[in-house]
Amino acid sequence: MRRPMPITKVEFCAKVKQLEDILESHGYTGAYLCSEGAMRWFTGMRHQVVDISPNAPTTVQAIVTVHPQRSISFFSEPWEAARVGDIMAKGIWNDCGIAVSYGGSSPDFSRPGLLSPTLAGYAELERTIVSPLSEGTAGNQWDKLMWLIGESRQALVEVARLLRPGMTGWDVRSAIYEAYHRRHIELNLVMLGLSGMQKHAHPVIDDDSVVEDGSMVKLVVGARYFDMIHSASQLVAIGRKPSERELHVHRALQEATLAYADQYRSDAVESDLYHCLGPIFLSVAKKQALAGFEKSAYLHHGGGPLSPLGSRDFVVTERGTRSIFPYAQFALNPVDALHYLKFELQGVTLPSGPPLILDEFTWCDDARLYQTVQWQSESLRLPTIITNGDHPQ
Repeated sequence: MRRPMPITKVEFCAKVKQLEDILESHGYTGAYLCSEGAMRWFTGMRHQVVDISPNAPTTVQAIVTVHPQRSISFFSEPWEAARVGDIMAKGIWNDCGIAVSYGGSSPDFSRPGLLSPTLAGYAELERTIVSPLSEGTAGNQWDKLMWLIGESRQALVEVARLLRPGMTGWDVRSAIYEAYHRRHIELNLVMLGLSGMQKHAHPVIDDDSVVEDGSMVKLVVGARYFDMIHSASQLVAIGRKPSERELHVHRALQEATLAYADQYRSDAVESDLYHCLGPIFLSVAKKQALAGFEKSAYLHHGGGPLSPLGSRDFVVTERGTRSIFPYAQFALNPVDALHYLKFELQGVTLPSGPPLILDEFTWCDDARLYQTVQWQSESLRLPTIITNGDHPQ
């Protein structure tokens, strides 16, 4: 599959309509977009290439007016004005008949009808606008997402094959960045579980940590292609096959995660999602005869929705009241309490019924690299434990 366009006219028009409908339903005539995620979503352009935090202002902002007529006014510090001029000149809005202007560095938040960060509830309403896929499971946003998850998984497998005993965290990190950047994919997050980090749910690079023969390495990334996100984990057994015990526990993780993913339905509430984890993992522990596996339910966080605003919109919490939108993306990545293995999948909530679990292996005909399972009357290809190099599995 060819690398998709950053944005298309049809995609942009769908996003503007989504923005317009939500603003009008809440009594607003325009919105101030200022975060890197929101601006990438709207413009189809990068405004900075760094780790991107949700709701943190980026270098270029915009007021998008939808009533009485559509218009866009861009804002920036004075030293960014030349770049903003180029953005205005080549933007997709020029194909849609939307007037654009440059408003300088100080937007007027006192304007009646403007949704801005000065108002209570801004962040949640911004999430309502930006998070759902604007054309559902079709169109250019969907093409970007499917291209990204396939290329990202392929990059992880490529790096896994390069791993050798003695490599440092910096060696592995450099290989990951090279594999992703060669594909025009940015990285919000890179975590590496090497020597001495087996129990670390979020392993941070350590100058003294290395790839050890016979070990289990965790590769964890948050990958980004314009407004699309892929959150992914890959386990790599170094110089050996994964043991039957490891495979058993990892398959139990897969089973529990799929049961949990089934709860990600339109309008599901985060506290309900959080509380369902315990019973799900207890049920799988009993079914798989894995005493202690039930403690995996809350060993790591409970995952949550993804969106252009950042790697995660939020992580579900015990008392949280936020809901899951139709066509919202989500990623779930539990860690087991027996061997500290990790499994991760990504899905999309549909307007009704169970979610869609994304296939990260459309590029792959090597069945050693994934586990095929039956779920909701269909076959799913899920990440599994693989072996580095050319070691037979």
